[in-house]
Amino acid sequence: MKKPADLLVKATAVVLRRLREHAEISQEELAARAGLSRSMIDKSERRKRLPSLDVVMKIASGLETEASEIVRLIEQELNDSAAD
Repeated sequence: MKKPADLLVKATAVVLRRLREHAEISQEELAARAGLSRSMIDKSERRKRLPSLDVVMKIASGLETEASEIVRLIEQELNDSAAD
């Protein structure tokens, strides 16, 4: 059984990548819009790092959405993966 933290990292990575790809922008473009490094975006999308709330808020701004929407999607992803 996976640890809850591992599941959270995975769900966050899935959601962030999905949103970025839906916006049709590169990691570099999102990083520039969010004021973050491309490495931070990459690590968040590849399950290497769980972004802090501050980083999620910056990513949300770069994606022109609300941080609360990202959190809602992460929660939905967690629920969906738990049902599998």
